[in-house]
Amino acid sequence: MPMTPSRTKSILIAALGGEGGGVLSDWTIAAIRSAGYLVQGTSIPGVAQRTGATTYYIEYLAAPHDEVADRRPVFALTPIPGRVDVMVASELIEAARAAQSGFISPDRTTLIASSHRIYTTSEKMAMTDGRFDVEAALNAVHALARRAIIFDMQHAAQEARTVINAVLLGTLAGSNTLDIDPVHFENAIKSSGKSVDASLKGYAFGYAAARGEPHHDVTAVPHDASVASGKSLSPDLSAFPLETQFTIGSGYRRCQDYQDTRHAQTYLDHVRALAATDRALRGADHGWKLTIEGARHLALRMTYEDVIRVADLKSRGERFDAVRREVKAAPDVPLHITEFLKPGPEELCAVLPRRMGDALLASLRKRGMEHRFNIGIHVKSHTVSGYLLLRLLARLRFLRRGSWRFAQEEEIQTRWLAAVQDAARIDYDFGIEVAECADLVKGYSGTYRRGLRNFTLVFDKLIDPAIASLQSAATAVRAARLAANSDPEGDRLERFLGDVPGPQSHTRIANG
Repeated sequence: MPMTPSRTKSILIAALGGEGGGVLSDWTIAAIRSAGYLVQGTSIPGVAQRTGATTYYIEYLAAPHDEVADRRPVFALTPIPGRVDVMVASELIEAARAAQSGFISPDRTTLIASSHRIYTTSEKMAMTDGRFDVEAALNAVHALARRAIIFDMQHAAQEARTVINAVLLGTLAGSNTLDIDPVHFENAIKSSGKSVDASLKGYAFGYAAARGEPHHDVTAVPHDASVASGKSLSPDLSAFPLETQFTIGSGYRRCQDYQDTRHAQTYLDHVRALAATDRALRGADHGWKLTIEGARHLALRMTYEDVIRVADLKSRGERFDAVRREVKAAPDVPLHITEFLKPGPEELCAVLPRRMGDALLASLRKRGMEHRFNIGIHVKSHTVSGYLLLRLLARLRFLRRGSWRFAQEEEIQTRWLAAVQDAARIDYDFGIEVAECADLVKGYSGTYRRGLRNFTLVFDKLIDPAIASLQSAATAVRAARLAANSDPEGDRLERFLGDVPGPQSHTRIANG
């Protein structure tokens, strides 16, 4: 049997003093060994006074003893950045430190971490508020991890009257990242003979959370404290799997900031349907990727950038502060900002009623002006008149629901959401690829028209026929997306689709 690196798995644990990091490492090693694998564990002591955690590093060969025979692999004594399969952190900033050190990578690492905070020495020593930005830390670890399971494990441990290490072990077992029967983890706790009942209760908390199963005492990560614009709090997301809550919470806040709470609730209803399909398809085994990717793309589609949105973002106070920082202008130096806007037909129709939008586009097409009709506008947003103009446009959001663009986006979303779920029921990966197709529609004017055209082509020629015949087209859809994104003019996509065998439905080109 070849001893290839791909069969060696690595686990890095970062735990603070008193959290049972050593016991967690011992439990994990015992479970791996009980499963029949060769394993090695090492540890590096941390620094006192909360300036660093003690780390425990575990490597094992994911191959049964009878395959290995008399041969023995050579395990590393310390972790290598980019080569860690599972990162376990007992506190949020320790997870962020691991990410900063390169131990969390998007193509490989499953992150298991508690969202609670134990303040570091540097945070306590600061003369003002020296606390690290929790939201920034959460954004970073979610972006960098291949899969992230984050919730308040300290609270769960307190409810179980145990130490956080038991909750961490249960989450590790429930994640199925190591592909080891959970009974081995449970037996590791039982064989230790110490505080078995309490540890098993904490283990059950973590296991239920990782599997997306309801547990009356598991609490969601409190990372959505408030909406960026200060409108209201995020909704209760406890009914959704913990791994999905960060993405869903962010999407909800984005939709609420974009339009209103009603719009955000519509988003949540759509995501709830996606999550129900995901549960039925054993989404926990896939890291709830269907729900996460679906929720992410849906939030982007439901917050398309029309002139109302652009005016709103360009006239916010934080935007002026960001521009001042970028140009390194001192606070007492006058700042002049000129906004260069060039709306096309779609941008104008975005604020027109549907019938008026259809009439305008039909008139422009009849005259051959659809691709040449643009209005150049220069707005000096640092002036009173320019700023008020932008704020007036931003206040037109009440027109959005009755607009031509809103109606068109709803049609796209309805078609896309139905296809995502239908495709996933045929093949989970097929569903993910269909979800990713939402990214084809983006940009302004010509870019938007080409994106919508490509979206329609891929659905008409690949996705809809495959769903109708109950066949997976994951590979073909992925290739089509790559072809469309690699060629702005769309010629490469047409050539690709022309070579695709199989039944093809009637091609309906929107806006063309």
